[in-house]
Amino acid sequence: MEIQDLIKNIHKGSKHLGTFTLHELFQFATSRSYNGIAVAKENEREYYLAFIAGEAEGAIYMDKTGTVYGDQAGKMISGHEQFDFYEITPDIIETIVMRCRIFEKSHLKRSIPNVIHDLLENIFKGSKYVGIFTLHELFHYASLRQSTGIAVAKEDGHENYLAFIDGEAEGAIYIDETGSLYSDKAVLMITGHEKFEFYNVKPDIVDAVVMGSRIFEKTHLRKSLPSVIPEIGKKSEGMGVLKLTIEKDKIPQNGVNVSVRSEGKILGSDITTDVGTVSFKVTYGKYECIIMDRAQNLKTFHIKFDGSNSDIVLDLNAKILLEI
Repeated sequence: MEIQDLIKNIHKGSKHLGTFTLHELFQFATSRSYNGIAVAKENEREYYLAFIAGEAEGAIYMDKTGTVYGDQAGKMISGHEQFDFYEITPDIIETIVMRCRIFEKSHLKRSIPNVIHDLLENIFKGSKYVGIFTLHELFHYASLRQSTGIAVAKEDGHENYLAFIDGEAEGAIYIDETGSLYSDKAVLMITGHEKFEFYNVKPDIVDAVVMGSRIFEKTHLRKSLPSVIPEIGKKSEGMGVLKLTIEKDKIPQNGVNVSVRSEGKILGSDITTDVGTVSFKVTYGKYECIIMDRAQNLKTFHIKFDGSNSDIVLDLNAKILLEI
């Protein structure tokens, strides 16, 4: 008997376990290490996936022009099919897989980026939105607060996701129209110029995301962070030391984190001294001063720095976004 005839009939006497999308099928089969055959039929096309111990190991595709096997059959799956899954004994599955083994499984993973996107979007809907950060600000914020959550940056048709556990970036996902990347490969797609929206997410959910996207090599993320203070504007405009004194009701605030930002980039960060001061070497111009107090509340001031205005006092009880 030809394999296509065998596989068409083999599931008829087997236990039907349910109907699934491709993404649901992978999750279901993996959850209990199932052995079986998944079947999708539409518009005179038939798709078969053979699972051994929860992993898709074989594929067959049939239409009126003929039958293809293995990797070529896997590439015919779009990810939008509905699969019926049947539990079958391992010895029969192994016999089938010998004729249609999948060696390159990346196409099957690429077929479910929209499902992953939708899953993450649903996570965000049930989570607390924190704010928008550059990559440097995101690391600084998450580290200070020991935050657990997920950050997303969307631009030019692609999406970058970073999952944080206790303030550390532990997982990464990248999605575009061609598919999705995970872990270290996803990290390599981050340039350091993105704007990330951060959400506080329940630890068990973040743990589940990280299980499939864990970062093992974090040096690229560190390379993406600015290491030096760039010169903003022309040198002729002047450069000097900007001194900031942070007060609250005229009482100097020590141990407060202060960052200076221009055009969306963090130029420097420091912690106030016992007398509430920090200093930055920058060119003359306008800046945003972002302050995180000891209660971990964020406030932003707009300041102007030049030769006549180099020693600025900021009061945490003053109106935020104030230009001084």
